[in-house]
Amino acid sequence: MVALLVILTIVLALAVDSFVLARQRRTASVEALQPIVAMKVPQPPQGVFLDAAHTWLRITSDGRLRVGIDDFLAEAVGQVDKVDVPAQGTTIERGSPLFTLTVKGRKLVIPSPASGTVMSANDKAMRDPSAVVRDPYGSGWVASIWTRDHHAAIAPLRIGAAATHFLREELHRLADFMVPSRTMAHVPVMADGGLPGKGSAASLDDASWDTFSREFVNAPTQTPIA
Repeated sequence: MVALLVILTIVLALAVDSFVLARQRRTASVEALQPIVAMKVPQPPQGVFLDAAHTWLRITSDGRLRVGIDDFLAEAVGQVDKVDVPAQGTTIERGSPLFTLTVKGRKLVIPSPASGTVMSANDKAMRDPSAVVRDPYGSGWVASIWTRDHHAAIAPLRIGAAATHFLREELHRLADFMVPSRTMAHVPVMADGGLPGKGSAASLDDASWDTFSREFVNAPTQTPIA
């Protein structure tokens, strides 16, 4: 009788394990079939100046420089959970940290596109960080700075067709970057047509995230070729 109970217990345990494994496989299959939303092709608006580190600036009516991230970076990270901006009056140099984004618990330090003094942070972006991704050139701007030399501030930046061309080249560069970063253990990051999936950078492991940050955001300052 005892032996029979032991056998029944083993059979029941095996049946439960089999059921759980089958359920996990079905869940994984369903997840794998979920469509990957491709990153939108970058389209910066008229009147904004773009930096190679994926920030933009616009000169406001009072002469301040309003700064945010471009639509390429917004699509690449897919979400922003927190925004940190230095205190008003902080002096910053072009290429030095201006603000920090928290994305799924990891930091992304964003360099300033121009030298100047921090004047304000965007309260809306502080309260609702998702605006930084949802409307990067509008309500999702991050900080404003004051500069003594507006000409020097915009001289190294891209605008118009040059800005659009640069961002679309960056989209292709990101696609090449993401391919060796994929493993079977990761959520797929490429959509049909070879474009990276929205938020694909946020799906990277920690080492690849650091490389992404270094190569796309914290790269040495570049001056565009005229």
